[in-house]
Amino acid sequence: MTATDIAQYISDGLEVALVIRLLLMRLHSVYRVFCAFLLFDVFSSAVFFITTHTRYLHLDYRWAWMTLRPVAWVLALWMVYALVNAILANLPGILRLSHKILNVVFVGALALALITAEPEYSASQLSASAISGNRAMAAVFVMERVIFMAALLILLAMLAFILWFPVQMPRNLAFFSAGFVIFFASTTALFLAHTYAPNVDVRVISQLVIAFHSACLAYWLIVLNKAGETKPVRMGHSWGPAEQKRLVGQLESMNAALLRTSRRENY
Repeated sequence: MTATDIAQYISDGLEVALVIRLLLMRLHSVYRVFCAFLLFDVFSSAVFFITTHTRYLHLDYRWAWMTLRPVAWVLALWMVYALVNAILANLPGILRLSHKILNVVFVGALALALITAEPEYSASQLSASAISGNRAMAAVFVMERVIFMAALLILLAMLAFILWFPVQMPRNLAFFSAGFVIFFASTTALFLAHTYAPNVDVRVISQLVIAFHSACLAYWLIVLNKAGETKPVRMGHSWGPAEQKRLVGQLESMNAALLRTSRRENY
């Protein structure tokens, strides 16, 4: 058993523990997309174990991994959009507008990520052998980084808004937001390092990705609690009371104006 295997089993254990914790707190329905993402990751690890450690099956895990990754990408992006919906749940007018804006941001983020992918894919191809499986793996690694980078840019765009305007949200959502930024940022950076630092052992990169993932899971296990669903917080700049009141007023006026516009459009 390698160090990477041990790290992955620890990560899987933390994922299962987090799902169980959410079930015990009866928050699994609130964070159902997140639970699905965690359980799918555990399932993917189980597939890896079966295809690599069971001598009765002679399967190439590379193809199984490449088949499973698109599902993980969809869940990751769905998670980001679900987080945005939860943060803006009390501002339905701004939420409707944000859906349109986020779609534009996603297209732009995806385009930006793809622009950076071409040299990255070329570098990956140079380091991959001529075996078709390795070439396909290089392409999937690049696409994984593109999706994660797009998710990160969407999150940063959303956080830029809530850091400027004192948006009130449950404390758990604030903790989730911080964890997701660390998760997507660290994974994106390490995927880039995997491509542009060929002298770094790929096993070290894999262990670091798992380590950051495990750190986020441990962080959520520690900070998430049932009281955090009802205790409100405001993220962002430490505005003074007068300035905060002014910004909250602007936010509520903006939300009301967008709701009126939406109602007129529906008539």
